[in-house]
Amino acid sequence: MSKPELLCRGVLDGAQITALQAWATEIQAWPAGSHVWGQYAERTATTTVICRTENASACHAGVRGLVDGHLQDLAAAALGTEVTAFKDKLNYKQPGGAGFSPHQDVLAYPGVDRVMSILVAIDECSAESGCLWIAGDVEQLLPVDDRGVVQAQVAASLPWSPAPLAPGDAVCIDGLAPHYSEANRSGRPRRVLVASYAPTSDGYQRKDYYAARRRAMEDASARDGRDRISTLADFDGAEVKPAVSARDSCIHP
Repeated sequence: MSKPELLCRGVLDGAQITALQAWATEIQAWPAGSHVWGQYAERTATTTVICRTENASACHAGVRGLVDGHLQDLAAAALGTEVTAFKDKLNYKQPGGAGFSPHQDVLAYPGVDRVMSILVAIDECSAESGCLWIAGDVEQLLPVDDRGVVQAQVAASLPWSPAPLAPGDAVCIDGLAPHYSEANRSGRPRRVLVASYAPTSDGYQRKDYYAARRRAMEDASARDGRDRISTLADFDGAEVKPAVSARDSCIHP
């Protein structure tokens, strides 16, 4: 990456890392349908595993404190303006878990013009475990295929750099920055917390994003028959359709 400030080392201290690791383990165990937006699962070569919890901060005070506290400050510094969180998620890339094809976040978030996402490593993110790869200095939307991901020939021409992270490190992802990750080839999980922010002056709120997200995912899946864990069909894994729909309130233990 040509912009070293995108990488933020030691964003969380030891106690915060331990707490976030415990929270991720707790949240991953929530039963399907027990909280806002629910869990998403994938089928690996050997088993079915949880791959994402969407909107975790809506049901967990600890995660909410990070999203609306320290991570918000990082996003504000990166964008140079006051920001508001409109989305967050926990991604669990278990051993054998799939990665994500090259994409730009601004296309994945209906109704947002400027976005900054903060990805915080819960576990070590290495090339073997499927760390993020980013192409810096892209300032326009790139051509996409029918999945909404960057066209293969365009992606092949971009100057990709890996972003390996230790637990507690973070990377700032601008909405136009193409990024992808590969499968987890290690024997350890590679979990991350990702929080996304828009300028407060834009008035873009969490309720706006999640309402637009629901419509976009339903419309896209109706068109192409693909199950999705996000508005783009950028996930490279085999999604498992949840047996229970997510609720509008939190009832997990």
